[in-house]
Amino acid sequence: MNFLLSRCKFSAFPSVFLLVLCVLVLFSLTGQECFAQGAQDTGKDPELQEISDKLFRNGGWLGPGGYFSPIKLSLYIFLFLFWVGTASWINADQERLRKENREKFNFVYLLMYGIGGTAIFFIPIFWLAISLTALICFVPSLAYVIGRNRSLPPGDQVLTPEHLWYLFAVSVGKIGIKVHHGPRTVYSGGPPLELEPLEKGADHLTLQGRLILARNAPGYNLLREHIYDAIESRATAVRFDFSTEHTKIWHLVDGAWLELVPVPRKLGRTREKDIYEEMQEAAKKLIGANPEDRRSKQAGQIRIIHGTAKKKVKPKKFDADYISQGTTTGEAAIIQLHSQTIPFKTLGEIGVREEVQPALLAHINGKRGIVLVSAPPTNGLRSTMAVYSKACDRFTKDVANVEDVNGAGEPIENVISGLYDSSKGEVPMKPLADLLFRGISTIFVRDMSSPDTIKTACEALLHDDRLFITMLRAKDGIETLKQFLSVDYPATQIVPHINAVICQRLIRLLCTECKEAYEPDPKVLQQLRLNPEQVKQLYRKRTPLPPNEEAKRGVCHKCHGVGYFGRTALFEFLLVSDTVKTLLLSKADNAAIRQQFNQEGQPTFLHEGIRLLLKGETAVDELSRILKM
Repeated sequence: MNFLLSRCKFSAFPSVFLLVLCVLVLFSLTGQECFAQGAQDTGKDPELQEISDKLFRNGGWLGPGGYFSPIKLSLYIFLFLFWVGTASWINADQERLRKENREKFNFVYLLMYGIGGTAIFFIPIFWLAISLTALICFVPSLAYVIGRNRSLPPGDQVLTPEHLWYLFAVSVGKIGIKVHHGPRTVYSGGPPLELEPLEKGADHLTLQGRLILARNAPGYNLLREHIYDAIESRATAVRFDFSTEHTKIWHLVDGAWLELVPVPRKLGRTREKDIYEEMQEAAKKLIGANPEDRRSKQAGQIRIIHGTAKKKVKPKKFDADYISQGTTTGEAAIIQLHSQTIPFKTLGEIGVREEVQPALLAHINGKRGIVLVSAPPTNGLRSTMAVYSKACDRFTKDVANVEDVNGAGEPIENVISGLYDSSKGEVPMKPLADLLFRGISTIFVRDMSSPDTIKTACEALLHDDRLFITMLRAKDGIETLKQFLSVDYPATQIVPHINAVICQRLIRLLCTECKEAYEPDPKVLQQLRLNPEQVKQLYRKRTPLPPNEEAKRGVCHKCHGVGYFGRTALFEFLLVSDTVKTLLLSKADNAAIRQQFNQEGQPTFLHEGIRLLLKGETAVDELSRILKM
């Protein structure tokens, strides 16, 4: 019953009922002239004529020809559609407010219209019947509104002057007239976000069944609200820690975890579970996990559709990983968001300086060798590889991507996709061999970690001009080289083909609206190898004021008090010279290799970070945090 009303526009009762009414209207419009003669024959019998005049022609439901009047029936259909809309809104509102008697109210509301809305067709006086229909539609809805408003603050009440003004502003806004309507509140309709279960190999009916179970769960709307808030806050992950006292919530924004205000555990009068426990159960039903198991590790995927079809802007889609695990204090869950589209298109947008771009492009568009691209986890490596693929010369030479179908990015024009399925035990060798046979000159291999893949690439480099670009998870360029050479394959066969290493780390940018200048400590400048006489000021996030003054100043509308907004990448672009190759083959330690790179004047993360410091785009504390990764 709950699901029937929560999806009222598509449920069996309203749909069939509306179909019958539409057939009656059509029958009324097309059948009047055909049966006009029948109506004239009825008039020959005085008794039948008197009954017909009393029941139908003198204010009844029927019109000429003895059929339902289209105008009268259309008015009834309008009221029926109004009831459908209010029933759907009332059910959604009760879910949002977590009303404990929601199922009972929905049943009574549906039963009232099912019986009353049908019985009034037998009332021969139309205006009496339509008045009773209006009462059935309006009175229960108005009673619900009055009851809900009593327990809510003014900003969440409906049908108040403020709410009516909001509805007016939204309506005229659709035709281009802008009217200020104050802040967004609960009555604006909930988050424009939908969730769908994902599981490779699962049939449609199984996934649809999970979706129905999740939508009927009391915590489903709370789950939608938290995911929507995370996306609006630019978070790439949400974490929940459930305990017997409260629920702690974190957002991963720009690579840093921000803790929200903890929510105390609260039970309803007839509920044994906290609202966040119900939210957790809704998520588990969506991914097909066991809602009652709060100790084992459970994981699944969710498709998130952010935005509505009514807007001109195309909705954004995310594939989210949901993982839950029991802890010593209760249970923890994390939702990791992965956008299906890469927001960056050029090297400049990901942070590559204009002076460095020509050299980087020269290696991406090289004819022979191996280029290693790396970054620590969650530092934008997937987006960077997509940008490198776009920046490559895709129109004068053949370019291909070898990647796992389970984590494949969006298709790129003029780039051939070589896909393999790791869930079925497949490896990159299968598509790579095919691409080499076809004579592809530039191949992006997302995972070249197996000995067979590296052997195939090195053998191809001995006979043909090929360029292989692969990615690894590493904290800097030297670790990238050591990790790539750690496979069970002779280093003497690999090192001669390595051309360059491009490693990156993401660093937060200061909010342009609230950052403040200050005079730096000379000792700090000396540690950064800067001249205190030349650097008179740097920038940092604004310093907190005393509580009273801070309240007057207010929270920054752009960064919401975080002090940072957005990230860019620091790049360590290292050319592997013959001297460095000799050190690698002699298994020199990292310090010796780093010293050689420094002697050759190759830029490091520190050099790139200092450039941002001097431009006022980041802070010393943030650079220090990034360098310690």
